[in-house]
Amino acid sequence: MISYRIAMPNPHSHLFAVTVAVDALAGPYVDLVLPSWTPGSYMIREYARHVQGFAAHSAAGPLPWRKLAKDCWRVETGEATSVTVSYQVYANDLTVRTSHLDGTHGYFNGASVFMYVVGREAEPLRLRVEPPAGWQVTTGLTLAGSADEFLAADYDELVDCPVECGTHRLLSFTVDGIVHQIAIWGQGNLDEERLVADTRRIVEVQRDFFGGLPYRHYSFILHLVDGRGGGLEHRNSVTNQVDRWTFRPERAYERYLALTSHELFHVWNVKRLRPAPLGPFDYRRENYSRLLWLMEGGTSYYDELLLVRAGLMQPGRYLERLAEEIVLLQSQPGRLLQSLEQSSFDAWIKLYRPDENSANSSISYYLKGSLVCLLLDMEIRARSDGTYSLDDLLRRLYAAYPLSGPGIPEDGAVLAAVEELTGDRQGGFRDFFAHYVSGVAELDYARALAVVGLEPRWERRGPRAWLGLSLKRQGERTLVSAVHADGPASTAGVYAEDELLALDGWRVDEKRLTARLEERTPGATVRLTLFRGDALVEVPVTLGEAPSDHLELVPLSEPSAAQQQAYRNWLGR
Repeated sequence: MISYRIAMPNPHSHLFAVTVAVDALAGPYVDLVLPSWTPGSYMIREYARHVQGFAAHSAAGPLPWRKLAKDCWRVETGEATSVTVSYQVYANDLTVRTSHLDGTHGYFNGASVFMYVVGREAEPLRLRVEPPAGWQVTTGLTLAGSADEFLAADYDELVDCPVECGTHRLLSFTVDGIVHQIAIWGQGNLDEERLVADTRRIVEVQRDFFGGLPYRHYSFILHLVDGRGGGLEHRNSVTNQVDRWTFRPERAYERYLALTSHELFHVWNVKRLRPAPLGPFDYRRENYSRLLWLMEGGTSYYDELLLVRAGLMQPGRYLERLAEEIVLLQSQPGRLLQSLEQSSFDAWIKLYRPDENSANSSISYYLKGSLVCLLLDMEIRARSDGTYSLDDLLRRLYAAYPLSGPGIPEDGAVLAAVEELTGDRQGGFRDFFAHYVSGVAELDYARALAVVGLEPRWERRGPRAWLGLSLKRQGERTLVSAVHADGPASTAGVYAEDELLALDGWRVDEKRLTARLEERTPGATVRLTLFRGDALVEVPVTLGEAPSDHLELVPLSEPSAAQQQAYRNWLGR
C-alpha cells in the first residue's frame, strides 16, 4: 500500500511537510507527478510551482532523482524495493480549490499537495495527518482506526476529499441515519441553530429528488472570510467560502443557501453523473467536455428552485432572481457569439480567466446553461403534456450512467435521452439543441414561461440615452472596466482602462454620469474627456437607445388550469 503523511510543524511558515512511502517497486526508477489542476475547477493551476525541498531515500540511504517535466520527479531506485519521498508545499492561497496553512488552521485539497505514483493511481492508499497539538481533523475520507489516519480506495478518492485541520467548530445532524458535519473556520454573524436546520432541509429535498443519499457520511467545510466567496464540490464533502457577514440580512443569506444547494446537488450531478471525459482524470492536462452546460448550468438551475421546494425561498423571490439572471445574460453581446457547447469546451481558457472583453466574446455555461435548462424543462413539460420534466431526465441519466460506468457520451446522448423520455422523435428537441446548445439563437423566454402561466415584461429603469460601457472605481479614479461591443462607446473609440474625467467639460464619476445621461436623449452627441495612460484625449460619442434593463415575470391574465397545475408542479407548491 502507498502511504502518505502530511504534517504542519511550523504553521506560520505556510509549509506543509509531505512524505510518500512507496513499496513493491519492481523497476530501476519510480516517477511521481503533482497534478496541474483539481477536478471541479477547470483551469490549469500549476500546483508544482509550490513544491520545494524534494528528497528521496531507501533503507540504504539517499537516492538520486531528477525532474523530467515541470510536474514530474523521477527517483532512481536501483535495487531498492521501497522508497520514501519527502517534500514541502508552500500553501498561502486561501481559496476552495487550493491550500492554506497559517497559525489558525491547515486546509488542503489533495491535488495541490499529494503527488501520485505513475501507473499506480488505482491502488488503495493510506493517509496520516499530523496537525499541531490541540487541532482536530475533518474530512470525507474514511477513518483507518486512529483519529488522524484515513483510507482512500484510490488516488482519485484521496484528492476528492479536502481536509480541514484546526480548532474549528463542528456542528452535526443526521438524515436517514447518515451523519453530516459542518466544520466552521472563522467568525461571522451566522445563527448556528438555523444553519443546521436549513442545511438539513436542503439535504432532505435533494435526497427526495434523486431517491436517496449515495454516501455514508458527508462533511461541509465552511470558511468565513472577508470579501471572498466560492464553492467546490466533492463526492461526500464540500468546501464553501463566504464573506463572514453573509448570513444577514435575509437576501445575503439566500446566496449562502443557494451556494450550499448548488454544491450539494453536485454529489449526484458531476461527481457521479458525469461526462465521459471527466473520469478517469488526466491530472496533467486539460480534460475537455462539451457538457459542462448541463453539469454546472443544470446545477445552477436547480440550486434556487430546490430552495423553493424546500420552503427556504418564496416563489415570488425566486421569480425575481430568475428575472435578474435573464437580464444579466441579455446584457452580454457574447451570447450571440459563443454557444453553450463552445463555452463548456473553452472553460479551461476563458471562464476562470475573464478580461475586459469577456462579455463581448463569451458566455458563462453556468448562467446561460441554467436558463437553457429552464427552457428545456418547460419544453419537456409541454411536449409530454406535463407527464415529464427535467427532473425525470436527470434521474434517468443518473440511473443510466453510474459512477462505476464510463460517463455520459459527448455525441448526442443527452438529446437521445430526452427523446426517449418523452417519446418525441419528430425533430423538435433536435431543433432545440441545435438552436440553444450548439447554436447561438436568442432564447425564447416567452414561449417557455407560458408553459407555467407566466410572461416576461421588460422595461427600462435607467436613462434612455446609452453609452454602452461599464465603470469601476479605483481609489479616487473612475475607470472604464468594459466597453460593450454593440454600444456607442465602442464605435466611437472608448477603451477599457480609460480613466473617465468629464462629460461635455463637466467632471463626472459613475453617479454623476448617470445623472447627466438622464438629461440627454438618444442621438445626441456628447464629449467624453479621458486619460488614456498619461495622455489626455477627448472622444465624441453619439448616444444610443438604452436596452431594457429590468424584467418582471408575471402571471398571465387568464392562465389555463393546465398552466396553473404546471406552475404548482414546477415549484413544488
